[in-house]
Amino acid sequence: MKGNKGEWSELYTFFKLLAEGKLFSADENLEKTNSFVQLLSIYREDNGVKMDFNIASNNFINIIDANTRETILSFPQIKAKQIADKLVLEISGKTGVSEELKESIKGLSITQVADKSLGKGDINVLIYDPVHAINSNQEFSIKSFLGSDPTLFNANKTTNITYKIVDNNNRPISNDHLIEINSITTGHKYIKRIAKLDQLGYKVNFDSYDDDTFKLNLQVIDSDLPKIIAHIVKDKYVNSVVKITDVIEKIRKDNPMNYDLSQGHKFYEYRLVNFLVEAALGMTSKSVWSGKYDVVGGIIIIKQDAEMLCYHLIDFNKFKQYLKNSARLDNPSGSKMGYGSVYKNEQGSFIKLNFQIKA
Repeated sequence: MKGNKGEWSELYTFFKLLAEGKLFSADENLEKTNSFVQLLSIYREDNGVKMDFNIASNNFINIIDANTRETILSFPQIKAKQIADKLVLEISGKTGVSEELKESIKGLSITQVADKSLGKGDINVLIYDPVHAINSNQEFSIKSFLGSDPTLFNANKTTNITYKIVDNNNRPISNDHLIEINSITTGHKYIKRIAKLDQLGYKVNFDSYDDDTFKLNLQVIDSDLPKIIAHIVKDKYVNSVVKITDVIEKIRKDNPMNYDLSQGHKFYEYRLVNFLVEAALGMTSKSVWSGKYDVVGGIIIIKQDAEMLCYHLIDFNKFKQYLKNSARLDNPSGSKMGYGSVYKNEQGSFIKLNFQIKA
């Protein structure tokens, strides 16, 4: 049983849900509300075996083979709580999850940390909604703050954006200046490199996306979104604007798309928040985005104090406000992603910057 903190956090969520039998909703500030859904079952596939972890009325968990409907094992609900309590301590510790705890988990027919059968969703549950008096089978995504802050939109080389560097006469950077810029290697070096380019009189203009799938996925959401994203990514390095609330306010003032803002229309906020929602519900930079949500139920958040809360898609406005409040632009590794250095070719001089969002 091997996994990173995020994957172990998913297993913690699994046992905590079994133990509590309820999933409470969060408000737009990630605080607990009185609204909840009741957990009836959690479905899980392990080594090709599909199982139904059913929460019975006698405070027992019945593990049922999903194909034959035969009961594999039963165990008291308190055992799920004990495992969840131990997991959260060991996930947060320096030594990782102990062999003793792994053996306890294996004794409950779980031999893998992550359920690899799921798509974008991290857990598949059968819930009862007491407000609408209906049962529904839903997948949820899990975002955990037990380790580091979770990534909402992952960076890789496909999320690099290329900018063209020109002087006031539209000429490329000189060789001496190129060497000078790339020799900046100490703290916040990419911010310093962009600042030095400006100091030397060069303009850094959006040129292209390195990956067509990423660009086209953005255009599916909104045709102007590639240019909007390119603007805020560069502005992160120029003005250190990273919180999405600040990003929205700054780009509204810059108005790079020359929208008519005289009537108070929130063009930039609407487009950027819609992007956050699409990213949270399935869109990546690598796969063609159809607009079909893999996550039907919503997002489960594991807070730093191990409290577990949820944003259901029926609480869509709260979910959107949470994303707006919490999201921020991040700085992935330049060496891994291949960005941050000035280079020249027959088309001119360029620098790549990268796009990643945490929430």
